[in-house]
Amino acid sequence: AQIRSKRTDVKTHRRGYREATVEKKLKFGSAESMEGVKHAESVKNVEQKRHFYNRFFQKKRYKDAYRAARVGKSAGSLGGATTIAGVENMTVKAKIALKEIIKRNRAMFAGIGIFALLFLVIAVSLGSCSASIEGAGSVIGITTYPSSDEDIYAAENRYAALESALNQQINEMERRHPDYDEYQYNIAEIGHNPYHLISYLTAKYGDWTYSDVENELQSLFEAQYHLNTEGRTETVTETRNVRVGESLGQVVTSGYCNCRICCGVWSGGPTASGAYPTANHTIAVDASNPFVPIGTKVVMNGVEYTVEDTGAFARYGVQFDVYYDNHAAASAHGHQTWEAYIADDNGSQEVTVTSTSTKKILYVTLTNGSFDAVARANLNAEQLIIYNALNTTYGNRNYLWDINNVTSGSGGNGMSYEIPPEALQDEEFARMIREAEKYLGVPYVWGGYSPSGFDCSGFVSYVINHCGNGWNYGRLTAEGLRGVCTYVSPGEAKPGDLIFFQGTYNTSGASHVGIYVGNNMMIHCGDPIHYSNISTSYWQQHFMCFGRLP
Repeated sequence: AQIRSKRTDVKTHRRGYREATVEKKLKFGSAESMEGVKHAESVKNVEQKRHFYNRFFQKKRYKDAYRAARVGKSAGSLGGATTIAGVENMTVKAKIALKEIIKRNRAMFAGIGIFALLFLVIAVSLGSCSASIEGAGSVIGITTYPSSDEDIYAAENRYAALESALNQQINEMERRHPDYDEYQYNIAEIGHNPYHLISYLTAKYGDWTYSDVENELQSLFEAQYHLNTEGRTETVTETRNVRVGESLGQVVTSGYCNCRICCGVWSGGPTASGAYPTANHTIAVDASNPFVPIGTKVVMNGVEYTVEDTGAFARYGVQFDVYYDNHAAASAHGHQTWEAYIADDNGSQEVTVTSTSTKKILYVTLTNGSFDAVARANLNAEQLIIYNALNTTYGNRNYLWDINNVTSGSGGNGMSYEIPPEALQDEEFARMIREAEKYLGVPYVWGGYSPSGFDCSGFVSYVINHCGNGWNYGRLTAEGLRGVCTYVSPGEAKPGDLIFFQGTYNTSGASHVGIYVGNNMMIHCGDPIHYSNISTSYWQQHFMCFGRLP
């Protein structure tokens, strides 16, 4: 996700605001009335008491399950048939989880004195299933999701539906706000780790049902995501490179001569280039905002002109002032729109074209505060320990979702990722990633191409041009980078390949680009530059292709 413009082939520089900006925060839903809040709090207190008793009976069900397992019977309350071997396997996982949680939360244990969990670790460490069966049941009770698959999937599907609706809201931004010339997007990755969601709900509510947590899901979603729009009217200067023989597009022309009316104190003298003007040969560009450089040869209406003079007319929407040898002919020209081409006689193979205009721009910004961060902010010390334990064991229900293909839910995080050692044996990639990681955390800046701020294609262009691999492609757009790459199938992609996405906003071709680092991970410029998992539904939905630089 990322700030974009409908015109991706240009570099843009903001020259200041022409109007006061108007900011609007889009809300996800209406606020409850105070009576509703009070009622919700009352219900919450009742529910907390109910969940306290649910936890007590939950532990009892686990003890009964282990007793059944010891005599070879099934234990339905654990969600399926459970044998002694299965109990021992879960016990090992729980033991590892609790040791890891204690290591991560030493200060917390010291502060709140939850010595019961330490006892459980000792009990599980006895080694004999029969000796530790009662303690193990309690451990697994802490590290297992007690809710039914049906309720778990219902909660996850509801949260995913909220994210899908948010994505649709962003996709429809231009249809709902049609009065803008340009739309720029700074969109964080939309996604969360489903295990984090279920671990949070379990740590907070114990043995919950979907109806218990339905309202909580909306609150969590609104805490994780913030969508803002801001409309501005700006004076924008754009530059692009046009090769000889290519069209500059439709340009507005006016006429002038060498008289005092047209040229004032400079009448009768040479042009800005030092040459004397000639009809059907000399044209002028604005002195402050030249459309093309002095000396450029341009073909219009079958005549080849040379830019030899300057004036002050860009404010009238004019790109070229055409020289005539008398004032009557110059006045008769008025304002005419012609198609212009870069002439073959230009010494360079391409010309830098600059244009200035006033545009109404809608900025759309989505921030993802990370579900994990939201969860931790809403849990007390004891609940945090349970949350960490459940995340370590995946609630002993790792069949719920593929643990290798769930989003990190990092939002603006993703500052650290360990590159596989074998990937770093490729010196070309090693140089590339060393350069890229220098800029982790650098903010997104529209059109940015420096360590003070990048956009997605500016970041990748800068890395490949400065990593020491001999590449020098200049400042390219995402589609421009795709054009210099060789297509690579997903099965053959390797660290150092570029990865392209489409449809992240309304434009043709590639709309976003990152650097693939292996194991379904990429480093790219969101806001800020960070690592992201490309297996998430968002990136898979917009995936275009891999490309390899020559």
